[in-house]
Amino acid sequence: MVGADLGAPLPQEPAANEILEERCVAVDDDRRVATSLPDCQKRSPFVRVSSHCFGRSHFSLTRKVLVMTARNRAFRIGLLSPVLLLLSVLPLTSSFPQPRSLDAGGDTTPTVATPAHPAERHSRVGVAALVLPNIRGNKAQALARIEAYVRRAASLGAKIVVTPETCIDGYICHQPGLTRERMCALAEHENGPGIGRLRELAKQLDLYLCVGFSELADDQLYNTALLIGPDGKTAGKYRKTHGVEPFYRVGDSLPVFETRYGKVGIMICYDRQLPEIARTMAAQGAELILVPSNGMWGRMNDALLRTRCYENGVFLVFAHPRDGLIIDPGGRIIAANMSIPGQGVGLPTNTDTEDAGGWPEAVVRDIDLEAWRTQAGNLKNRRKEIYVERSE
Repeated sequence: MVGADLGAPLPQEPAANEILEERCVAVDDDRRVATSLPDCQKRSPFVRVSSHCFGRSHFSLTRKVLVMTARNRAFRIGLLSPVLLLLSVLPLTSSFPQPRSLDAGGDTTPTVATPAHPAERHSRVGVAALVLPNIRGNKAQALARIEAYVRRAASLGAKIVVTPETCIDGYICHQPGLTRERMCALAEHENGPGIGRLRELAKQLDLYLCVGFSELADDQLYNTALLIGPDGKTAGKYRKTHGVEPFYRVGDSLPVFETRYGKVGIMICYDRQLPEIARTMAAQGAELILVPSNGMWGRMNDALLRTRCYENGVFLVFAHPRDGLIIDPGGRIIAANMSIPGQGVGLPTNTDTEDAGGWPEAVVRDIDLEAWRTQAGNLKNRRKEIYVERSE
């Protein structure tokens, strides 16, 4: 669980039976905050947030807040005494649930109702979107931050972690006066020292790491996302195929990769704007699509990504320097980064991705690929025999 102030120690917490009330902090589909954590803190010094994000006091997804107050136990016991006395003389009836007898081989643990939504059942895997503002042209600093936040995501249970697009060089490709020589100097070979450091990290943490970087291969530059497996080896590699920036060559395939959790596809930034990319991956069996990005974000981006998930029946993890989203196959945003007031919400596009314009976060959420395998979704209703691609 994450407190409002990660640096300050919390006061000594009351025991479990000291929890007096539960509140939910929720937002609407526009990700507007309904209630903020400071409001809850004013009511009690003991506030903890069940959250999958790191960040500030602004909320961008539903969070349960447990407001715990330590009151005078003697006073409460005094108020409860008449009630306890009355209960002691009343016969127990079948209207009161009875605990199972330990002598009968059971236990007294209460039965938890099965969640109704398929995304909340069966086996799970933790996924994470790293929200890392760009550090342009400083690979050492960028790699140190990537490592720190991969570790943070892993500490929350993430087993599939996604970074933003070309995050090792800080998406430097649009910088004025940039030369190809400078780009090549900042690029990495697939087996270069920077990638090697991340391979060791993935192996140490036993997770999949999808890292966006400028790849140098045979004297050619590619905008690449490398999927590193828990063994530190390459589990998959995708080169951006659409909307490719200056200096980069265009990728020429849309592969899907096997992982220990299911089939995974990768899109990079602009790829998400064309429906054919996600559909091609879904047709190959992709259940989860990872989207390193560094361009558009905000409401329009949310709508695009939710549509890709709904129309293809896939989970999606979107990682951007200012935004992080996890979306289920029903098109629901089930985790998001902390909202930045006045930034990105309501804007169709926003490219302010500099380090000074935001803060790093790790957006983590458990998802259930197994449960959604039983949901056929919209793909089963297609009539491919009547679809004709428009001639050029």
